[in-house]
Amino acid sequence: MEFWILITLIAATTQTLRSAGQKKMKGVMGDFGASYIRFSYALPFAGLWLWIWMQSTGQPLPQTTSSFWIWVSIGGVMQVIFTVLLITLFNHRNFAAGTAFSKTEVLQAAIFEALIIGEIVSVQVGLAIAIGVLAILMLSFHKSSAGLSGLWSSLSSTQSLLGLAAGAFLGLSTVSFRAATDSLATGDIVLRASMSAATSTFLQTLVMGGLMALMARRELILSFTHWRSAWPVGLFGAVTTACWFTAFSLENVASVRAVGQVELLITLGFSILVFKEKTSRVELLSIGLLALSILLVLLN
Repeated sequence: MEFWILITLIAATTQTLRSAGQKKMKGVMGDFGASYIRFSYALPFAGLWLWIWMQSTGQPLPQTTSSFWIWVSIGGVMQVIFTVLLITLFNHRNFAAGTAFSKTEVLQAAIFEALIIGEIVSVQVGLAIAIGVLAILMLSFHKSSAGLSGLWSSLSSTQSLLGLAAGAFLGLSTVSFRAATDSLATGDIVLRASMSAATSTFLQTLVMGGLMALMARRELILSFTHWRSAWPVGLFGAVTTACWFTAFSLENVASVRAVGQVELLITLGFSILVFKEKTSRVELLSIGLLALSILLVLLN
């Protein structure tokens, strides 16, 4: 198994655990607080991992360039905007359509990667991405009150437009992070990725913390007072970010994010095997299509 595939699978798994922790904390500290802890509590772990890798390999901090600071800042801000848009979607009465369309991020990332970095995916990977996005949309709308029949009618809704915008900001952030990592002048791949991860997490902690101080001060305070329950989210978040950034440096972003959709298969597997939930034909078809899309990327 290629290294980028292994760390992508690790990233998808830890992201599932991080998301589960955030979902649990929403009732305690609200949407903003539960979103913020993925940055604030990840920061110490990201810094610690960077220091450990430097000490174990004998490498100094990578030499930064102006391009690095530009791209890592763009990526960090874009991801915070994505987070705020997603929170906005949660506050809509019918947010299922929006969150479904935010999952088009992998398709939009492929477009941004071609425009910004000049790396174009193969026809096979492009087909795999399209199949994967279709599977996710089918799964999301099947579980929503709108049903599959509401897929096309929801395209022009405010929630869907917010979802597409959220997907665009997330796709742009992932490509920006790859550009930032690639622009570092020195260091091995893991060190450069870890440097980008730690820097972006620091910037995101500051930016979102500042926004919350103005918009959601109570949730900001709660995010710190409940640190005993929140720190595991930060740990899983730091591992997730470090793995994503390393994978982005080894393979094109679109392929990494496409394989990363295995997160949905892991979640569905838990619901079927652990919670004994029944699976419909549409869900089985969606799972099959998603598995096919991942397989097409791996066989490319």
